[in-house]
Amino acid sequence: MTLSQRTILLIVSTFIALLFILAVTSDVILLKNFAALERVVVADNIQKVRNEIDESYDELRALAHELEGTLSTQGDTHLTKLPDVFLQSRHVDIIVCISSDMQVISSSQHSVRSSLKPPVDPAHVIAVLGGIVPMVRNSPAEPQSGVVLVDNAPLQLVISQLPGNDRLLIVGRYLDKAEINRITALTEFVLELVPVIAEGKAPDITAALAAVSHGVENPVLVVNQDEVAGYSLFKDIFGRPCLFAKITEERLLYNQGKASIIYVLTALFVAGGVFCCVMLFFIRETILKRLETLTQKVSKISTEGYISGRLPVSGRQDELNALAVSINSMLDSLENAEKDVRESEERYHMLFDRAPDSIIIIGVEGDDAGRVIAANQAAADQHGYTVDEICQLQIYDLNTAETNSKAADIAADIVAGEWVTAEVWHLKKDGTQFPIEIHAGLIKIAGKKYILGFDRDITQRKLTEETDRMHLEQVRLLNDELSRKAIELAAANNELETFNYSVSHDMRGPLTRISGYCQLLLDDDSTLDPDAREYVTRIYESETWLNEMIDALLQLAQLTRVEIVSGRVDLSAIAEEVLRELTLENPDRPVRIRIVPNVVVSGDSRLLKMVMINLLGNAWKYSSLKKDALIEFSVEQTETGPVYAVRDNGDGFDMKDASKLFRVFTRLHAASQFAGTGIGLATVQRIIFRHGGRIWAEAQPGVGATFFFTLQRSLSL
Repeated sequence: MTLSQRTILLIVSTFIALLFILAVTSDVILLKNFAALERVVVADNIQKVRNEIDESYDELRALAHELEGTLSTQGDTHLTKLPDVFLQSRHVDIIVCISSDMQVISSSQHSVRSSLKPPVDPAHVIAVLGGIVPMVRNSPAEPQSGVVLVDNAPLQLVISQLPGNDRLLIVGRYLDKAEINRITALTEFVLELVPVIAEGKAPDITAALAAVSHGVENPVLVVNQDEVAGYSLFKDIFGRPCLFAKITEERLLYNQGKASIIYVLTALFVAGGVFCCVMLFFIRETILKRLETLTQKVSKISTEGYISGRLPVSGRQDELNALAVSINSMLDSLENAEKDVRESEERYHMLFDRAPDSIIIIGVEGDDAGRVIAANQAAADQHGYTVDEICQLQIYDLNTAETNSKAADIAADIVAGEWVTAEVWHLKKDGTQFPIEIHAGLIKIAGKKYILGFDRDITQRKLTEETDRMHLEQVRLLNDELSRKAIELAAANNELETFNYSVSHDMRGPLTRISGYCQLLLDDDSTLDPDAREYVTRIYESETWLNEMIDALLQLAQLTRVEIVSGRVDLSAIAEEVLRELTLENPDRPVRIRIVPNVVVSGDSRLLKMVMINLLGNAWKYSSLKKDALIEFSVEQTETGPVYAVRDNGDGFDMKDASKLFRVFTRLHAASQFAGTGIGLATVQRIIFRHGGRIWAEAQPGVGATFFFTLQRSLSL
């Protein structure tokens, strides 16, 4: 089906669908609204008829009120004397006076009987009204009114109680043909009174009763296609359904609405037909012909593959002209894309041919399975072939026997979608084997599967790896030798410490005896001359110094064996305690003290206290000759962690002697100037090392010294 045919079909189908929708909408909505309006009008009309019937009771009530006064003055027998002309002038058919036991006292009835009136029998009327007395007595001030059926003839009644006694006055009028004609003349609606009979009810009366039972006051029913009827239910004097007042009217409003809808639909059909013809002509002349021309030219360009051709562009500013411009732009883009593709292919061939690594494309499917489809110059040079020669080979011709044994597994992994990296061995044209590293994966070209492999000669790398392996073996042997030396050194250190400990203990006994004998000689004033006493005193002081040295050596030896118990250590609190004790020993010495608060670390509290005692003790000792002595403890945060410092402005030392600070028994000052054993800083260094830190010093003679130390990062808080 051509575009023209589809366009015509679309327009006609759309027009028919719109007409169908309008017809359904009109029938469902507009006609429904006309029918509803019709029911409202008919319901109003039947209400007007009912109002006229209800107003006729006012005449009967007025006559009953008049007769009440007459009977009270002239007696009950006055009713029998009323002439027919009196009843006829008031449109009354019967007047009855009854006692409380429903006995007729007196009555008067119309003597002329129309075709709609049965003979008026007061006793029959009284029989129909059985039980009316209690109703009247319950409301003596208001007369009771309503309709009763006497032999299926509707009779309007007004019943009132005569004043001063139990008598009831009944005034009645038949709704006969004359009364119906009178109401019809007043309302201009044809009235019909239909009694509600228990058996044999007409279908419309049954439907009207059902509507009233559902709360519809004045139901309206469609009689046939041309007529509609309205109903109003009248109940008898006892409140029971008695008869319907029915009016029948022509469906003028509904039929007028239907005719209007038909006229509108016809007009729409004609107008739509004209519109469709005009639109089809317009579309054919302004769109379809031009589309056909564009289609022919595009087909010609497509079949001939001449993308340099262009569509003619008119001066019209419409969508087809824009389409022609777009197609020309597309052809420009295609021409540029073709040019880019050619350039891309040239770049691809250049990269493929000049790549330093070997690139090989291997077939996977059909007769090409395992064949080298393409290879670059690097691949040919790597294997000693020309490009044409290597493209005539199978990949199995390039693999060694060992590589071919696992080639099937590698190919299976690649076909499964994996990019595989492996080290294999290839053969050159002259049969030489060499190692390569392959990185291969599956690709698709024009819907066919191929294996793309990037190969790199790793001969040099293999040689390097072998050299590295030999070096590593040498390093391993050296490490083993170093470990053995370390074990031997540890054993020697252990023996040295044991020797140190033994010698220290063995020397303590003789020194104690020498000290005792010297003390005895010094205590005896008569045995020694002054020179001998001086010699003994020097021996005693030397023994004391040697004893202190032994204690220091023992303490230093113990540091290598004591177990570190880590915990939170407040260095600031320790510094305050140490300086407080030093101040108590020398209360007359003025010293400025600066301690950074809350310097808390993790470590062994006993050993770190020994560090602070030695460093602060040295600061106290070497600043003793200063009048404005200053001792500080601080901490500085660096990139590698906190650095702790103990600073004084004392005697200091020359930095060229800094390497001797932490040697055992090494002193930078004379013992006569500053006392000491020369083991304190060695002890500090050993404790700091055991805490994973380091210690160093900066000083200047006469200006002071600063000792810096760190702790293992995990031990600093």
